Amino acid sequence: MVSAKRKASRAGVEQRAPKAKMTKPEESEEEIEMYSDEDLEGGFEEVSESEANREAMDEDVQSTGSLDQQDQDVLTSRVEAPIQVKGADARFAVPSLDEIHGLKETSELYMNNVFKLQMDEMIRQVRPDFDNAKALERALKHVQHVLNTIPSLPPQSLTDAMNSLRTLTGQSIVPPFCDPRPDENVAYKFAFEKPEQLHLVGSWPLRTATRRFGELDVDMEVCMPSSLFQEKDTFNARYFHKRAFYLAVLAGMLQRDEKLGMDVEFMDAAHNDRLTCLVLRPRAVSGKNSSKLKTVIRIHAAHSMGTFPLGRLAPNRNSLRGAALNASEGAHLAPTPHYNSDLVSDALRMPHLLLLHSTSEKCAGFVEACQLLKTWASQRGFGSVLLPVSASTKAPKRLMVAGSENTRFLLTMLLTHLLHGNEPSSGLRGRTLHSDRSKLSFGYSSYQLMRGVLDFLAKHPWSEKPVFMRSHPSFGLSSHAELIPPTTYSICRRVFVDPSGCINLLAGWPDASLDLLQQEAAQTLHMLNDTETDSFRTLFLTTRISPVDRFDEAGVATVSVPKNSDLVRVLDASNSRAFAIEHFINIGAKALGSRAWYIGACYQARASTWALNESQPTLSRRVEFGLRLNNEHAWRQVEHGPSPEDSVACTAFRAFWGDVAELRRFRDGRVVESVVWPVANLTQRAALPRRVLQHAWQKHACITSVSKLKFVNAVFDHLLEIPTDLASRAYLKSPQEVGFQAVQGAYDALVKQLRAMDDLPLSVIGVQPVAAALRSMSPYVPGALKLAELGNEVPDCASYLPAHSMLLTMESSGRWPDDLAAIQEMKTALYERMAAVLGPKMPGATLCVVYDRDAHNGETIQDQSSLCITVPAGFAFACRIHHDREKHLLERVIRSSSGVAKHRAEKALSRWNTRFVYQPMHHAALQALQNQHPSLGGCVRMTERWIAAQMLSTQVPSEAVELLAAAVYTSSEYVPPTTSVAGFLRVLSLLRDWDHRETMLLVPIEAASKRAHEFQVAKSEDDHRPAGTSASDLRQDTVMTPAITMQAQHRITAEEHFRATRARDPAIHHAAWIIPTEYDVHGHCWTRDTPTVTVADALRKLAGRALALVEAPLVDEENRQVLFQPSLQMYDFVINVHPSLSTRYAESLQSDASAWLAKDKHAPKNLRKARPSQYGNEIRPDWDPVSEFVELVHNLYPGILSLFYDQHGGTAIGGVWDQKLKQPHKFKVMLGYNAVPNSSSEVLLNTDAILAEISRIGFGLIKDIEKSNS
Repeated sequence: MVSAKRKASRAGVEQRAPKAKMTKPEESEEEIEMYSDEDLEGGFEEVSESEANREAMDEDVQSTGSLDQQDQDVLTSRVEAPIQVKGADARFAVPSLDEIHGLKETSELYMNNVFKLQMDEMIRQVRPDFDNAKALERALKHVQHVLNTIPSLPPQSLTDAMNSLRTLTGQSIVPPFCDPRPDENVAYKFAFEKPEQLHLVGSWPLRTATRRFGELDVDMEVCMPSSLFQEKDTFNARYFHKRAFYLAVLAGMLQRDEKLGMDVEFMDAAHNDRLTCLVLRPRAVSGKNSSKLKTVIRIHAAHSMGTFPLGRLAPNRNSLRGAALNASEGAHLAPTPHYNSDLVSDALRMPHLLLLHSTSEKCAGFVEACQLLKTWASQRGFGSVLLPVSASTKAPKRLMVAGSENTRFLLTMLLTHLLHGNEPSSGLRGRTLHSDRSKLSFGYSSYQLMRGVLDFLAKHPWSEKPVFMRSHPSFGLSSHAELIPPTTYSICRRVFVDPSGCINLLAGWPDASLDLLQQEAAQTLHMLNDTETDSFRTLFLTTRISPVDRFDEAGVATVSVPKNSDLVRVLDASNSRAFAIEHFINIGAKALGSRAWYIGACYQARASTWALNESQPTLSRRVEFGLRLNNEHAWRQVEHGPSPEDSVACTAFRAFWGDVAELRRFRDGRVVESVVWPVANLTQRAALPRRVLQHAWQKHACITSVSKLKFVNAVFDHLLEIPTDLASRAYLKSPQEVGFQAVQGAYDALVKQLRAMDDLPLSVIGVQPVAAALRSMSPYVPGALKLAELGNEVPDCASYLPAHSMLLTMESSGRWPDDLAAIQEMKTALYERMAAVLGPKMPGATLCVVYDRDAHNGETIQDQSSLCITVPAGFAFACRIHHDREKHLLERVIRSSSGVAKHRAEKALSRWNTRFVYQPMHHAALQALQNQHPSLGGCVRMTERWIAAQMLSTQVPSEAVELLAAAVYTSSEYVPPTTSVAGFLRVLSLLRDWDHRETMLLVPIEAASKRAHEFQVAKSEDDHRPAGTSASDLRQDTVMTPAITMQAQHRITAEEHFRATRARDPAIHHAAWIIPTEYDVHGHCWTRDTPTVTVADALRKLAGRALALVEAPLVDEENRQVLFQPSLQMYDFVINVHPSLSTRYAESLQSDASAWLAKDKHAPKNLRKARPSQYGNEIRPDWDPVSEFVELVHNLYPGILSLFYDQHGGTAIGGVWDQKLKQPHKFKVMLGYNAVPNSSSEVLLNTDAILAEISRIGFGLIKDIEKSNS
């Protein structure tokens, strides 16, 4: 089957020339000339009436209709099909060789059968219907007719030529002259003669065109007569000026022709002022919008190869000189490689097309591979500019990587190069490239070809190994090494030379943009190597074009051209914006050095089009940029420069860094030039790369003003900070300055005390932390509370003292009883003994035995007590004893009991497993992952804070949030983020895209933990070796590092259990999120009861809206507030509490100082005293009155209402009634809630009475209750 399809495809290439009638099979040998002017004359039908032409233009080129019967008959005659068995026995026919080959290919090449089917279906969707193009053929024929009947204009001055143009076309047309623009007195003449040839070029005749955002374009080339030019026209844009005038004549005559039925405009096809083209759009006529065709014709001007001496157009030659640049004769001017490349490329479209067409004839998978590569690149922001559906249509935001306009052609040529091999003996940079055999075979499938291109992209060091394509004289692509030697390309940093040896296909690419393309290729290979994960959607369907989505740091800036820039280099660029962006990127990359792997820039992908009578609009210089940071070096505070002995290097160092550079002596005795970036806290340290960039860009005039430089991450800098004034009152040291080290230090000191206890019946042999703060993942950094100032200087709203959980393992002993109730009593006794032993050894500490909130006297077999220790350092810890015998005894009770006793034992066992099995394993795995990826903790903290801000604190377990973040850091779809904000935004993307109803979220947390340990071991063993600092190092790590996957047996078990769970509970009353890990294969440990399916659906919607808010205009301070501000309109009632009585109000995102300062109008804010305390000076670890109030109300009104609130200082509690109870229903005894009669036999929920009861319960804490009007 596969071979049959390929043969049919090849037959289609031979027969689907852009003609009205199909060519017979025996005439296919002449197809090589199907694009010539003469062939167009013989192939298109004459069109005399505009109405007929407009009707034809209504046909949709992009329709996906099937081949007509005539086409099918022709294709069938050219395919050697196997004998078909008809009837019922056809199902049991022996497979053909083609079918066997296809099955073998699918099993060996693709991840799975589904991937192959998905890819085939996508190709059908993105491939235009080349056979339903009669409307296009008629339009092209008419354009040809118009262009061939334009009268000539004799050579004349520019002024006379403009007058002649106005007379000929009957309208005022402004030719799209590029800089340096010609003045009225230029010595050279302008003339016009009808085109020598007309060609269809580009992807349409090659049949590699693909659908993408914007209109589909068909390219036509108009070859200008050589008689219009002189050899000197290569200098000072004379050729491009004459080209612009020629296009103006064509445009005027096409616009004048009423029968054409199309609007004509100028367009910068590749954001290149020199290579302007014409764009023809179907015109809306008589109220009927013909533009539904979504296809435009682009007309490019060209010249014949040999018109100009190629030796003058080598990349190391200068073509911009003299008075036009205010340069004196004999002045040494910089080379103009971009200018020279643009001039030569105008002559190479047709030879390149012939080469590509020949390659597609030899390689059956070539066309489809090109379509796969183009789709892949387009989804990542690489590719040609986009045309809106009509001139007045407002295009959606679509970004493109700077300088990547020719990506589609570049990838096609790269595939061709890999099929044909290198040009023999091309010496450059000390290297000789001998005749190289092709790296890919013509017999490869499209998938193999695509992988081959991606593999080459990911691994090839362009800066070290230039690539020269093999010459093909038979297609007009002879080698011109004698005129343009390979050594002339030494001025180019990255080299990929076409078969003619005349142009560098990477000439317009900034280094950072090519690095980004290569990194995307490496990441794609990493995904394809992960056979356990279905990455098809990420590879081809998911759009990843926003810097926010792909970089660690993202921002927006308005770039500028420095006033002292070399004018030759500015004019050599395709436009001034291109020069400004490259300068912007280069300065940024130099300033960051090893801090960042690369820096990328993007701008709007929409093409710039303008009317014929208007001047070319100026391109916007607003760019969005991003940084991929190197975690090993991004946060260093010192830039080391040269030693004073190297005066030249020192001068350059000081010139680059300016007044921040200074000569310093370091502890190791070195005296070098250096730059020191002091930081006062963690937030300033995280902002170091931004600070470096801002200084460098401002110093070198890369941006118009600092006020127009915005960083996304800067908006989130102070999100998780306590107000400075409040922190100074409540804590011994600012949490932001010391971070998690303070609580970790207090924990380590306590562990030493616990291990040193020798007066206990059983010794402590193991201590393990399980609290989020002890793995740096609590939303707020715990501060060292001023315990002695509680009730005085420390306000009530900042008096929350979290108790950090830790597990104690006692030595094995026969003293432990063999009874569950007795074990719990012995634990309590041990806690009391520990308190008695530790008390004298820890002056100022408070120790007491505490019971869980849900503990009660009737529960004797469940773990429900702990030892709470408040240390003088200002922290509290909750210690629990882990005893293995409990699990065995609980399982025995479950096996031997039934009813209530069994239920109690199951509940106790579930709690025991969670506390003493899952929590320690979860903590250890995440701690290892945190050590490898320091930004993971910040990602978790920010995500939890966002969820809490949506008033869903109690609805989503923190461990589940941590697993979501771990999924992002272990995914093969991304390079692990280096900043917390990048991780947070990717978690939002995961929440938005994860269909939790249909799929589970596998998180191989133990495999990731093992990989993290291996990373730490390798790092310690190779500590003497310098870490990688280049983009190639990152690509190598990406490609060579195996994907983190779960073991097959665990995966299979998880999949089976997921299907069984959804089949057993299709309404999803439980386990809306199923997140299997190695230690919890069923994925129910953290998410069995929460979040509910309603909350999970709401989170998915909220995540989508949050991302849209971040990406639309890059997020600012106002948007951030909206991002973390919930809507209260959905609640039936809202309970407002007094901020001053919430012990966690200090964590509020919108805190008001009046909650902790006494009212004193005359005293300044920093001298005002704290509000009088309502809670006194008693130390109460883990005491949160708002949380306890919510829990109490839930217990009093189960199933009647649901409460939602932000546990991190939220003062609004949203309530929702059970909608069933709000409807009239029958009265019965023992309803269980307050009801009010609605009729003689029906009652309603008495919401007013219940709210009054709640108000009475929360008297003093509640400020007021607002009821919804609905």
